[in-house]
Amino acid sequence: MVMKKIIIIFPLFLSTVLLFSSCATINNKKTTEVKIFSNSDSVKVYLNDDSLNWYTLPAKVDVMRSKNNLMITAQKDTVQKQIEVKSRNSSAFLWGNLLFAWLSPVAYFVDWKNPKRYEFPPNILLEFDNNEVNFATGYKIWFKEPQKNLLNLKFSIPYGNHLFLNKGYDYGGTFGFLGVAAGVEFYFSDKHYLNMNLGTLTDFPFPFPVSYHPDNYSRSFATYGYVSIGSNYKRLHYDLGLQFTATSYYEIETLEVFPVFRDTLKHYKKQNNLGFGFSANYRLTKNFNLGLNYYPSFLVLEHIPKFHYSHLLFFELLFRYETNRPKKRRECYP
Repeated sequence: MVMKKIIIIFPLFLSTVLLFSSCATINNKKTTEVKIFSNSDSVKVYLNDDSLNWYTLPAKVDVMRSKNNLMITAQKDTVQKQIEVKSRNSSAFLWGNLLFAWLSPVAYFVDWKNPKRYEFPPNILLEFDNNEVNFATGYKIWFKEPQKNLLNLKFSIPYGNHLFLNKGYDYGGTFGFLGVAAGVEFYFSDKHYLNMNLGTLTDFPFPFPVSYHPDNYSRSFATYGYVSIGSNYKRLHYDLGLQFTATSYYEIETLEVFPVFRDTLKHYKKQNNLGFGFSANYRLTKNFNLGLNYYPSFLVLEHIPKFHYSHLLFFELLFRYETNRPKKRRECYP
């Protein structure tokens, strides 16, 4: 009896898996919406061979999905150019089928010959430069390229800090969270900028502010100034420069002085250091970045300067805001 049920249910189960494993076929429409923009006024386009339907930019167009590339004919005044935008596999085809691939290895093959598996970039920017026309998609649309005389303000939270510093009786490392920093970036060319940062960080044991008061504890602090020259590659910003660091190390003991408890400074060491710095941050959104900073110091600034290694190594949550972008040309972005 059980065997008969299995014989009946298994083909139904298999056919269901085969049917619903083709994510692109089921979830994608025959068309996909494409938004087309231009960095210039008075531009109109038609798609593929449909020269009877012109669209004045910016425009939203429903395009038939196809493995063939999308041909855009753009015209401005007397200039007419053709741009070829490559077709690509849709996310439903690439990732959606993974949910069923372990059940049905044919998940991808169901969609393989179907034009619904394809898509085009949802945002296309046409860039006119004299008699040349190029197009940009993805990050190039949402993240404007820097240019000379651009000024950025930065605010950040050091979040995950490793301090290797002089504790007085020996050098040692501590790890913790929290801090605050601010800075500016000034582009003296289209690719390179002068960066200046001021900040402070600590080794607080929790990644968010909470009331924390053990009987005996130690705490490390660092204040730094950083001047560097930097550049960028797509979403990645990086710079190299010089830094000055002032570190402090405390050991606190809580004593009972009836009827209250009182914190007593048991040990304290402060030191000034000079060294190099390297910083890199990755742009996730228009204003939000994730950064990594490494500030190694080699020179201890005392009455008689001496050489000794120490460092600051920390991640940061970085917010960058444009305050002055030169009007080099009129740009039309989504």
